[in-house]
Amino acid sequence: MSDKPTPAPRAQRAITATWRLLVLLAVIAAIGLVLAHSLRVYFVQRAEIADLKVQIAQEQSNIADLNDQLERWNDPEYVRAIARERLGWVMPGEVGYHVLGADGKPLDGATIDAGEDEDAGTWWERMWGSVQVADQLAEEESTAEAPDPDRTIEPSPAPSTEDENE
Repeated sequence: MSDKPTPAPRAQRAITATWRLLVLLAVIAAIGLVLAHSLRVYFVQRAEIADLKVQIAQEQSNIADLNDQLERWNDPEYVRAIARERLGWVMPGEVGYHVLGADGKPLDGATIDAGEDEDAGTWWERMWGSVQVADQLAEEESTAEAPDPDRTIEPSPAPSTEDENE
């Protein structure tokens, strides 16, 4: 028999099992790190895709609105209405009117205040209110100060006839 002490088989197996377990844990940790980075990139890209889909839907809606506007310009009635509104054009036989404010600039319908709430009353009461407001503006202008009395307006002098006498 040999005098060499042989390690106990249990202890030897425990040491090799511990090393194997440590190596296995290191491999699992490395795989976890690789997968964690890949999953993070995956979720970031999914969020970007969702944002881009929303942006595409908004742009398609905007394109549809622009196409509708473009189609409206093919309608001669729409073109006439825009010309009447923006350029102040009138059809033959019609008379166009512009309401002038106190500063002498034309007012559009949105800036003329009827002096009462738009929701109150029927349409003819609101119309009559706008007539009363228009009359008040005319009265205020007529009661404005008279022209400066020190300033006189005279016709320009007649051309001299000195050249004819010579």
